[in-house]
Amino acid sequence: MALPAEGGLADSKLQSEIYTSPANLALLAGVPVLVALWALLSPALVLSREMTWDFVYNLSGAWHLLYGHVAHVDFHEPVGQLNFILTLLGFELVGPTPFAFLVGVAIVTAGVFASASLAALRRLPVLPAALFVIFASLLVLMPANVGDKPNAYSFAMSYNRYGWSLLSILALILFVPPRNRVAGDWIDVANAGLLVVALFYLKVTYFAGGLAFVGLAILISPHVRARLPAWLAIGGLIVANAMAPWNHPYLLDILHAAAAGAVRNSLSFHLNNFFANAEGYAPYAAGLVVAVWMWAYGMVPMRTPLAIAGILAIGAFVLSQNHQTYGLPVGIVIAFLLYDQIRERFGPATPVLPMLMVFPLFAIGASAFSLAGYHANAGREGLLQVVERTQLKGLAVPAERPGLLAAFADGQLGPALLNWSRAAQPRFELSPAEYIETIVEAAALLGDGRHCRGGVVVLDQVNPFPFMLGWPPPRGGNLWSGPGAPVQPAGEFFAQADHVLIPKFSTYGAWTERARLEYSAYLAQNFRAHEETQSWIVLSRERAIPPRPDGARQVPCDMDRASQIASPPL
Repeated sequence: MALPAEGGLADSKLQSEIYTSPANLALLAGVPVLVALWALLSPALVLSREMTWDFVYNLSGAWHLLYGHVAHVDFHEPVGQLNFILTLLGFELVGPTPFAFLVGVAIVTAGVFASASLAALRRLPVLPAALFVIFASLLVLMPANVGDKPNAYSFAMSYNRYGWSLLSILALILFVPPRNRVAGDWIDVANAGLLVVALFYLKVTYFAGGLAFVGLAILISPHVRARLPAWLAIGGLIVANAMAPWNHPYLLDILHAAAAGAVRNSLSFHLNNFFANAEGYAPYAAGLVVAVWMWAYGMVPMRTPLAIAGILAIGAFVLSQNHQTYGLPVGIVIAFLLYDQIRERFGPATPVLPMLMVFPLFAIGASAFSLAGYHANAGREGLLQVVERTQLKGLAVPAERPGLLAAFADGQLGPALLNWSRAAQPRFELSPAEYIETIVEAAALLGDGRHCRGGVVVLDQVNPFPFMLGWPPPRGGNLWSGPGAPVQPAGEFFAQADHVLIPKFSTYGAWTERARLEYSAYLAQNFRAHEETQSWIVLSRERAIPPRPDGARQVPCDMDRASQIASPPL
């Protein structure tokens, strides 16, 4: 049996359904997205239930940029700088507060809404198009990492949510053909080009996945091959930009992180993760089986199962290099691809078509449930521990009964617990409440007037103090010093450090222990003053402890240092 022409059926009823009205799509998709945006932005607090240090990491990166530091030159990080530029824009709009991060989320949501709408308008009827736009937008807004429970309420690794959303839009453009080919293909080329460039400056693994999607589409998608010169031109420009001299420091940070062990290349690790969540991947495999069966019986072209197989394989590669063990949002595009082919083959009244939309509806439901729970919990101040001072004011974490730190302060823990950081297996030792307690304690110590305002270095995964105190961030270190982070030379790492803080209770004990061993000789030679608190060992250069008569104001170390610590332009 012959397949329909590539451009779709010419039936007037079908055509009127295909050509989605922009106004209808904006209404159907825009209202739910605006409600979701309100649920995220309206609470007076920013709630972080898990991996709070990762949220602070983003604020710290934007703080570097606000001081004019160049990403991958003045500080090192294998993740792209777009993550921090978004928060920097938030600083410009609402000031240096935790809410600036949410402004960045809103900016990404607006871009995703526009991009997804342009892609869906040319391909899907109004209701499926609206579902796709809502799915892509709420994936950005969801206050939980991909693969986590909806009530995790974590803004950690936000680039994962952004990256999966952009990859999903790109897959729709490349593998679902447009229905109106009249002078509109340039929209797809430009849209896809912007998506891939954004992926490059988010995280390189998503960029690699995006390039792989483009390469596969050039091989199997007729609507892409019909404009092959345009796609090759935009692809060439994207690769040229990625390899251009201005991106060499970024690429070098990626290579250094890979050499330090950031690449996840253990087959057994990936197989364990896959089979631990095999039931979650079963619908994707079923979609591939259905597509192969339909191709075997002449119902769909061969490009359909090939596209689905490519989406799953490339998505699995991206997932394998993320700090997440489960979740493949780009797989939702399979439902829209099958929807398009079944509808083209059998017409819009086919009963199976509404069933396919169950998959995006479930994904939307998970995001909506997460946002509703976040909105409710962020308003329960009585159950939260809220930061009241420093520029971290407004950040809230779940309150809890005194735990490890309080037990240590009361002398109820044995000496063996002090060796917790030597544990062979990396694990996060502090709850968000305990973490907030420790960094607020250190910020109060540094800001009490007995320490010179200057550079602070922390032997932990993240350095929150320059942002918290409004002090200049020191150059030369890693923005994130977790698993797979390279060790920077001591002379570079501490070049602008006036104070070094060593946590007694680290968020990643293996790094703290390694840093103490690597830098012990340098620290002993260059940092004379020593102070110890419940949670910290504080080392300072002699110049960083100025004489201070009673009642005198805090003074800079010297005129040279004073010239370096001017407040950034806001």
